[in-house]
Amino acid sequence: MLGEPQPPPDAAELRSQVARTVRELRSRSGRSLADLAASAGIGKSTLHAIESGDANPGIETLWALAGALGVPFGNLLAPATPTIRVVRAGEGPKVVSEAATMQAHLLASTGHAARVELYDLHFQLGPLRDAQPHTDGTVEHVLVTSGSLRVGPVEAAVDLEVGDLATFPGDIGHRYEALAEDTRAVLLIEYP
Repeated sequence: MLGEPQPPPDAAELRSQVARTVRELRSRSGRSLADLAASAGIGKSTLHAIESGDANPGIETLWALAGALGVPFGNLLAPATPTIRVVRAGEGPKVVSEAATMQAHLLASTGHAARVELYDLHFQLGPLRDAQPHTDGTVEHVLVTSGSLRVGPVEAAVDLEVGDLATFPGDIGHRYEALAEDTRAVLLIEYP
Protein backbone atom coordinates (compact mmCIF):
# COMPACT_ATOMS: atom_id res chain seq x y z
CA MET A 1 0.00 0.00 0.00
CA LEU A 2 1.02 3.56 -0.64
CA GLY A 3 2.82 5.23 2.23
CA GLU A 4 3.88 1.98 3.90
CA PRO A 5 7.60 1.29 3.93
CA GLN A 6 8.61 -1.41 1.47
CA PRO A 7 11.43 -3.83 2.30
CA PRO A 8 14.64 -3.04 0.45
CA PRO A 9 15.21 -5.25 -2.63
CA ASP A 10 17.94 -7.15 -0.82
CA ALA A 11 15.55 -8.17 1.96
CA ALA A 12 12.88 -9.29 -0.54
CA GLU A 13 15.46 -11.22 -2.53
CA LEU A 14 16.78 -12.90 0.62
CA ARG A 15 13.23 -13.77 1.73
CA SER A 16 12.57 -15.36 -1.69
CA GLN A 17 15.85 -17.27 -1.57
CA VAL A 18 15.14 -18.64 1.90
CA ALA A 19 11.61 -19.61 0.80
CA ARG A 20 12.88 -21.51 -2.26
CA THR A 21 15.70 -23.20 -0.38
CA VAL A 22 13.64 -24.35 2.62
CA ARG A 23 10.83 -25.58 0.34
CA GLU A 24 13.31 -27.48 -1.88
CA LEU A 25 15.25 -29.02 1.03
CA ARG A 26 12.05 -30.10 2.78
CA SER A 27 10.66 -31.56 -0.44
CA ARG A 28 13.92 -33.36 -1.24
CA SER A 29 13.95 -34.91 2.23
CA GLY A 30 10.34 -36.10 1.84
CA ARG A 31 9.22 -34.37 5.03
CA SER A 32 5.83 -32.79 5.65
CA LEU A 33 5.35 -29.21 6.82
CA ALA A 34 4.18 -30.50 10.19
CA ASP A 35 7.19 -32.80 10.62
CA LEU A 36 9.80 -30.15 9.78
CA ALA A 37 8.02 -27.49 11.85
CA ALA A 38 7.95 -29.82 14.86
CA SER A 39 11.64 -30.73 14.40
CA ALA A 40 12.59 -27.05 14.23
CA GLY A 41 10.35 -26.10 17.16
CA ILE A 42 8.31 -23.61 15.14
CA GLY A 43 4.66 -23.46 14.16
CA LYS A 44 3.41 -25.12 10.99
CA SER A 45 1.84 -21.81 9.91
CA THR A 46 5.19 -20.07 10.44
CA LEU A 47 6.95 -22.62 8.26
CA HIS A 48 4.24 -22.26 5.60
CA ALA A 49 4.71 -18.47 5.64
CA ILE A 50 8.50 -18.89 5.32
CA GLU A 51 8.14 -21.28 2.37
CA SER A 52 5.63 -18.91 0.73
CA GLY A 53 8.01 -15.98 1.07
CA ASP A 54 5.53 -14.17 3.33
CA ALA A 55 7.67 -14.20 6.49
CA ASN A 56 10.90 -12.55 7.55
CA PRO A 57 12.38 -15.26 9.77
CA GLY A 58 14.95 -14.22 12.33
CA ILE A 59 18.35 -15.79 12.92
CA GLU A 60 17.04 -18.12 15.61
CA THR A 61 14.30 -19.50 13.35
CA LEU A 62 16.74 -19.98 10.47
CA TRP A 63 19.24 -21.74 12.77
CA ALA A 64 16.48 -24.04 13.99
CA LEU A 65 15.42 -24.82 10.40
CA ALA A 66 19.00 -25.44 9.29
CA GLY A 67 19.49 -27.83 12.21
CA ALA A 68 16.23 -29.65 11.52
CA LEU A 69 17.14 -29.95 7.83
CA GLY A 70 20.69 -31.07 8.64
CA VAL A 71 22.34 -28.36 6.55
CA PRO A 72 24.75 -25.54 7.40
CA PHE A 73 23.06 -22.22 8.25
CA GLY A 74 24.60 -20.55 5.19
CA ASN A 75 22.86 -23.00 2.84
CA LEU A 76 19.57 -21.29 3.62
CA LEU A 77 20.95 -17.85 2.72
CA ALA A 78 23.25 -18.51 -0.22
CA PRO A 79 21.87 -17.94 -3.69
CA ALA A 80 21.05 -21.04 -5.71
CA THR A 81 24.04 -22.46 -7.52
CA PRO A 82 23.63 -22.08 -11.26
CA THR A 83 23.89 -25.13 -13.48
CA ILE A 84 27.42 -24.07 -14.38
CA ARG A 85 29.36 -21.90 -11.97
CA VAL A 86 32.71 -20.45 -13.01
CA VAL A 87 35.08 -18.92 -10.47
CA ARG A 88 37.87 -17.03 -12.22
CA ALA A 89 41.36 -16.82 -10.76
CA GLY A 90 41.39 -14.46 -7.78
CA GLU A 91 37.61 -14.51 -7.37
CA GLY A 92 35.62 -16.02 -4.51
CA PRO A 93 35.40 -14.89 -0.90
CA LYS A 94 38.93 -14.19 0.36
CA VAL A 95 40.26 -14.85 3.85
CA VAL A 96 43.72 -13.60 4.87
CA SER A 97 45.75 -15.21 7.64
CA GLU A 98 46.48 -13.04 10.65
CA ALA A 99 49.75 -14.87 11.44
CA ALA A 100 51.17 -15.98 8.09
CA THR A 101 51.61 -14.82 4.51
CA MET A 102 48.69 -16.85 3.27
CA GLN A 103 45.35 -16.09 1.71
CA ALA A 104 42.57 -18.44 0.75
CA HIS A 105 39.75 -18.07 -1.75
CA LEU A 106 36.69 -20.22 -1.12
CA LEU A 107 36.06 -21.98 -4.42
CA ALA A 108 33.47 -24.61 -3.49
CA SER A 109 31.84 -26.01 -0.42
CA THR A 110 30.40 -29.51 -0.10
CA GLY A 111 28.00 -31.08 2.36
CA HIS A 112 29.14 -33.59 4.95
CA ALA A 113 26.82 -36.31 3.65
CA ALA A 114 28.45 -36.34 0.22
CA ARG A 115 31.11 -38.81 -0.86
CA VAL A 116 33.94 -36.87 -2.47
CA GLU A 117 36.73 -37.95 -4.80
CA LEU A 118 39.67 -35.69 -5.65
CA TYR A 119 41.78 -36.17 -8.79
CA ASP A 120 44.85 -34.58 -10.34
CA LEU A 121 44.22 -34.47 -14.10
CA HIS A 122 46.84 -34.12 -16.83
CA PHE A 123 45.89 -33.47 -20.47
CA GLN A 124 47.70 -33.28 -23.80
CA LEU A 125 46.27 -31.81 -26.99
CA GLY A 126 44.28 -34.38 -28.90
CA PRO A 127 40.91 -36.07 -28.81
CA LEU A 128 38.50 -34.69 -26.23
CA ARG A 129 36.97 -36.85 -23.52
CA ASP A 130 33.20 -37.21 -23.51
CA ALA A 131 32.21 -38.53 -20.10
CA GLN A 132 29.02 -40.45 -19.50
CA PRO A 133 26.61 -39.22 -16.81
CA HIS A 134 27.38 -40.30 -13.26
CA THR A 135 24.84 -41.12 -10.54
CA ASP A 136 21.90 -38.67 -10.15
CA GLY A 137 22.91 -35.67 -8.06
CA THR A 138 26.65 -35.91 -8.82
CA VAL A 139 28.47 -32.56 -9.07
CA GLU A 140 31.94 -31.97 -10.53
CA HIS A 141 34.32 -29.15 -9.62
CA VAL A 142 37.28 -28.59 -11.98
CA LEU A 143 40.14 -26.20 -11.15
CA VAL A 144 42.73 -25.55 -13.88
CA THR A 145 46.30 -25.42 -12.51
CA SER A 146 48.21 -25.11 -15.83
CA GLY A 147 47.31 -24.66 -19.48
CA SER A 148 43.67 -24.22 -20.49
CA LEU A 149 40.69 -26.52 -20.67
CA ARG A 150 37.19 -26.65 -22.14
CA VAL A 151 34.93 -28.46 -19.66
CA GLY A 152 31.31 -28.91 -18.68
CA PRO A 153 28.03 -30.20 -20.05
CA VAL A 154 28.35 -31.19 -23.70
CA GLU A 155 26.05 -28.39 -24.91
CA ALA A 156 27.38 -25.73 -22.51
CA ALA A 157 31.11 -26.34 -21.98
CA VAL A 158 33.14 -23.35 -20.80
CA ASP A 159 36.77 -22.39 -21.40
CA LEU A 160 38.95 -22.15 -18.29
CA GLU A 161 42.40 -20.68 -17.77
CA VAL A 162 44.85 -21.18 -14.90
CA GLY A 163 43.11 -20.53 -11.58
CA ASP A 164 39.57 -20.77 -13.02
CA LEU A 165 37.07 -23.18 -11.48
CA ALA A 166 33.89 -24.59 -13.05
CA THR A 167 31.18 -26.43 -11.12
CA PHE A 168 28.62 -28.37 -13.12
CA PRO A 169 26.26 -31.34 -12.90
CA GLY A 170 28.10 -34.62 -13.39
CA ASP A 171 24.85 -36.51 -13.85
CA ILE A 172 24.54 -35.37 -17.46
CA GLY A 173 26.92 -35.95 -20.38
CA HIS A 174 29.99 -33.73 -20.04
CA ARG A 175 33.36 -33.27 -21.66
CA TYR A 176 37.00 -32.41 -21.09
CA GLU A 177 39.08 -30.90 -23.90
CA ALA A 178 42.64 -29.60 -23.54
CA LEU A 179 43.14 -26.27 -25.26
CA ALA A 180 46.88 -26.21 -24.53
CA GLU A 181 49.62 -28.84 -24.28
CA ASP A 182 50.38 -30.12 -20.76
CA THR A 183 47.15 -28.86 -19.24
CA ARG A 184 46.60 -29.87 -15.62
CA ALA A 185 43.55 -29.60 -13.42
CA VAL A 186 42.22 -30.74 -10.08
CA LEU A 187 38.89 -32.57 -10.23
CA LEU A 188 36.65 -32.97 -7.22
CA ILE A 189 33.64 -35.26 -7.77
CA GLU A 190 30.87 -34.94 -5.21
CA TYR A 191 28.45 -37.90 -5.09
CA PRO A 192 25.11 -37.70 -3.25
